[in-house]
Amino acid sequence: MLRRIARNKQVTIPKEVMDRLHLSEGDYVSIELDEDSIRLRPVVIEDFSRDDYKKLAAKLDQLKKEPGTSYGHSKDARNHLKRLMK
Repeated sequence: MLRRIARNKQVTIPKEVMDRLHLSEGDYVSIELDEDSIRLRPVVIEDFSRDDYKKLAAKLDQLKKEPGTSYGHSKDARNHLKRLMK
């Protein structure tokens, strides 16, 4: 697919791509720059409430007192923290 860079350095993402990736106006994408290419990836931003942050801080304080655990992927660590916050 070919697109022209418009005013203000904007590029329109084709509807087919938006539909395939289930993207909507207002969604976030990360921009990764390789040696000679640009990659856009959908990103989900999760909002946390003040209470969520307090729970997380309390759990982190608790975890500091326990032996450490290593995770092979950040998603595994994030899922573990979510389970702890319940």
